[in-house]
Amino acid sequence: MLEQKGLRRRIPIEAVEEARVVGRGRRSVEIALWGVDGSAGPVLTLDGRDAAQAVRLVEVANAARADSGPPQGGAALVEERPASTSVRKKGLGLTRRERAVGIALLVVYIGGLAVLAWAGEPQRAALWLLGVTPALFGLLIVVPSLRWAWKRWTVRRRGVTVVAVLARRQRKRTFFRYTDLEGGTHEIESDYAVRGIGGDPTRIEVVYDRQRPDRAICSLAASTLLWRTVGVTLAGGLLLSLAFIMMPLQLILLLLSE
Repeated sequence: MLEQKGLRRRIPIEAVEEARVVGRGRRSVEIALWGVDGSAGPVLTLDGRDAAQAVRLVEVANAARADSGPPQGGAALVEERPASTSVRKKGLGLTRRERAVGIALLVVYIGGLAVLAWAGEPQRAALWLLGVTPALFGLLIVVPSLRWAWKRWTVRRRGVTVVAVLARRQRKRTFFRYTDLEGGTHEIESDYAVRGIGGDPTRIEVVYDRQRPDRAICSLAASTLLWRTVGVTLAGGLLLSLAFIMMPLQLILLLLSE
């Protein structure tokens, strides 16, 4: 069982062609799976901290592996599933953790309003009541942007750059098709700011996740990423700063005035 990068993989020994020690300090292990019809199979990397354990794992795997692979290749025998145990529910589709955070924020909001009203501060209570508006709009800007940035960072960290070609257009959405190194084909919805390769709008550059080939991002110009970062920082930061002044700062000032 290999748990890594948000995925839990069960790799049967029949799927392993070879295991080898790699990396600085020889603490990591590469597990090469059998390919199909003599072609090279995918390679999984297990980052480790102990060189002795890495050597032992390689010795055990190579001693137990078969001399020939299955006809369908080793990748077909690997079982994958998300490592996260959080389960999404019906309704708003929120996890239990997200529900708990939402309830906690609601309690804080109602509690802060009650404290200011009880302290006889109607103006501060009014600011607290209205402060939820810039807070929500600020979060609507910042949170999706952080998720977008996190996806780009994780995909690029272990990604493969390939060329995608125009597949179809659906209303205002454009989809491109790319092929991963294993021969699988996938589609990605293009970013509106993506530039065609050599000025050709039917060919773009994408980066897909080596471990999840169906997860990909469009390569964007550095200037596009810079302007988006500046826009999110200014708009989201301004709204969240205003929300801080209208809400937490009012409680702080009340405590300091006592």
